[in-house]
Amino acid sequence: MQFVRTGANIVAIAVFTAAASATPFDGLYAPSESFAMWSCQAEDIGADVGAVGIMKDYLQGVENACKLTNPTNVRGMDAVLYDAICSGEGEKYSHRVMLMRHDNGIYVIQDGYAAEWRSCR
Repeated sequence: MQFVRTGANIVAIAVFTAAASATPFDGLYAPSESFAMWSCQAEDIGADVGAVGIMKDYLQGVENACKLTNPTNVRGMDAVLYDAICSGEGEKYSHRVMLMRHDNGIYVIQDGYAAEWRSCR
C-alpha cells in the first residue's frame, strides 16, 4: 500500500519525531474499532489508515490537523478540554475537543461525537 505524502504529513512527521512532549496525551494512536488495519508508523501519520496522533500542541487526524489551544483541565477526570483550530480538505474551522485517557489510549470527544483511539506503543 502506498501513501501520498503531503506537506502537512511531512510537517507532522517532523513534529512527531521531536523529543519533547507538551501534552499529557502525546503519542501515536489508531482507532480502536479497526486498530489492526491501521499503520502505527510515524511516517504514515495523517494518511488514510495511517497513524493519528498528538504531539506538543497539535492533533493530527486523517487528512486534517488541529492546533490545540487554551487547555483546561476537567475537574475530577484525567481529561483536558481544548479549543481546536483546524485545517483539512482545503477548509479552516474550529471546535472544542476533550481528550480523556483510558487504559489503552484516549477518547477524543467533540460535540455529538466520540472516538476511541488506541495507543500504538
